[in-house]
Amino acid sequence: MARIFDYISLTVITFLLTFVWTALAFTSLAPALIMSCTLTLIAVITLSYVRTKTGKPYTYDRLALEFAIRGNEYVVSLLKGILKDPDISAGSNYILLDRSIIVANFKFSALGIPDIGAAAMLAKKYDRGRIFLICKNVDRRAYTVAQLEGVRLTLVRVKAVYKLLKKHGALPNLKPVKEKITLKSILQRILMRSNFKGYAFSGVLLVLVSFITPLKLYYIIIGSIALFLAALTLTPLGNGPFSSPKMTEEFENALHSRPEQISIEELE
Repeated sequence: MARIFDYISLTVITFLLTFVWTALAFTSLAPALIMSCTLTLIAVITLSYVRTKTGKPYTYDRLALEFAIRGNEYVVSLLKGILKDPDISAGSNYILLDRSIIVANFKFSALGIPDIGAAAMLAKKYDRGRIFLICKNVDRRAYTVAQLEGVRLTLVRVKAVYKLLKKHGALPNLKPVKEKITLKSILQRILMRSNFKGYAFSGVLLVLVSFITPLKLYYIIIGSIALFLAALTLTPLGNGPFSSPKMTEEFENALHSRPEQISIEELE
């Protein structure tokens, strides 16, 4: 409740401050009102993003990495720790609840038809009609398996597991992954594909504001830069490292580095 009050207070204060100053820059109240709403929205979104990042001991991706390394039994053990019931029915990758079953099958690749089939068989074995599947993603075609088996499938992302563990004080103590700060790493973080929405939203907003503000050139330049960055995130530059060794090159180098062998025909 206190956090909601803080956001409401921030929104009101930011709006009043920006409206007072923008009203001095415009002869009409309508552009000033639009400008104030835009700046207020940007301020609230920025604060929410920063607060989310700084209020966590580590990121969702760090927990996801731990899940992938330690396996599904580790995920189940964390959830069982919250329930604190030694008699609860559970296995190496599942927990039985009253009307549903939690299945952990976490890996960074999308789950396919065999994975969903195994989860559905597990649910039917214990007479459960709903599966809460902890995973990264599911192949679109695999959803058909759940429909055919007559079970309802609900995906549970790492973010939801993270919040549940944090709420009950059960987050594992993990060391954040420290990355060496280089120019390449900075550029890679700037061009991460996950930044597309932020760049696109800011760029479109700034370009639209340029039509109603005297500072037209400034907003067009900044908006264009944001849209350009959004476009770059959709290119190969936004899909991981700029350069990585290719398997074919490594294979060819290994092949040519081996000493030439003389065949039996040549010996004869």
